[in-house]
Amino acid sequence: MSRVDSVVAAIAGESPSEAENDAAAVLKGGVIGAIAGGAGLLVMSPILWAGVALGVIDSASFSELAYLGLGRAENALLGYFIFAGGGMTTWPLLFAVLNDYLPGRTMVQSGFGFATITWTGFLVAFYTSQTGLALVLYLLLTLLAHWAYGVVLGLVFGLVARRTKVLFVSTNTMSVSEET
Repeated sequence: MSRVDSVVAAIAGESPSEAENDAAAVLKGGVIGAIAGGAGLLVMSPILWAGVALGVIDSASFSELAYLGLGRAENALLGYFIFAGGGMTTWPLLFAVLNDYLPGRTMVQSGFGFATITWTGFLVAFYTSQTGLALVLYLLLTLLAHWAYGVVLGLVFGLVARRTKVLFVSTNTMSVSEET
């Protein structure tokens, strides 16, 4: 056993080839998460933009993301790309990590619950003093958009998890979903 192999074995608690396989499964899971998040965003975006068109969601909220993320004010499209980046990286990763702790027997059901939880943060972050009917539409459209995102996120993760080896965090240890 080489020095590098012994260091990997000491750190990872497994052989270098097993560590490489695990690293490949985690990387594959990241790519799958980005695809699942992207698919979720494809169904979420038209609902959000309908809210913008109806005047119940202020596109300036996306502009603020561009300013906070890159220091570029008054650019709603750039802000939306930052929003989409989070929807393709941060949220799918968090979903994969929390999946065992979310309500639901399937990943689709877990995605529904996950979306409901993340919706509450969206409400606060994107609220711009809507009242009356505008507030009701804001609540409904953003909830529907998040549910669509969560269901598709869970659906894609669930479909892929049955067909390939992807590492998910489990309540016991790292578990690998096996091909069926």
